[in-house]
Amino acid sequence: MSNDAARIAELTKELNGILESRLTELASAMRGAESVTRQIVSAEMEISRYKQLQDSLAAEAGDLKRETAALRARADEVRSSHGGLLGEREKLRAEVARMEQEARGGGEEAERLRARARTLESEAESTRRETEALRGKVEALEDNVAKVQKLKEELKQQMAALSLGTKE
Repeated sequence: MSNDAARIAELTKELNGILESRLTELASAMRGAESVTRQIVSAEMEISRYKQLQDSLAAEAGDLKRETAALRARADEVRSSHGGLLGEREKLRAEVARMEQEARGGGEEAERLRARARTLESEAESTRRETEALRGKVEALEDNVAKVQKLKEELKQQMAALSLGTKE
C-alpha cells in the first residue's frame, strides 16, 4: 500500500502541479482576455467617439456647404452689382467730361458776352452823353420857343395897339 499511497501522493502532486500550471495559464489567459476586453471596450468607445465626431463633422460640412453656396450667390450678386457700378461710374465720368467741356465752352461764351456787354455799356454811356447834350439843346430850344412866343405875343399886342390907334 505504501506503493499505492506513494503513487497516489505522486499522482496527487503531479495533478496539483498540472492544476497549478493550468490555473496559472488560466489566470494568465484571463489577464490577457481582460486586457483584450479592455482594448476592445476602449476601441469601441474610440469608434463611438469617432462616429460622433464624424457625424458632427458631416453636419458642419453640410452647414459649410450651405454657407458656401450662399456666399457664392452673394459673390455673384456683388460681382453683378460691381459691374453695374462700374458702368454707372463710366457714364458719370462721361457726363462730367461733357459738363467740363460745356463749362469750358460756357467760359468762352461768357467772356464773349462780357466783351459784348462792355461794348454795349460803352455805347450806352455814349448815348447818355448825347442824350444829355440833346436835353440841353431841347431846353435851349424850349427857352427860345418861349421867348419867341413871348415876342409874338408882344408883337400881337403892339399890332393890336397900332391897329386901334390907326382906327381912331
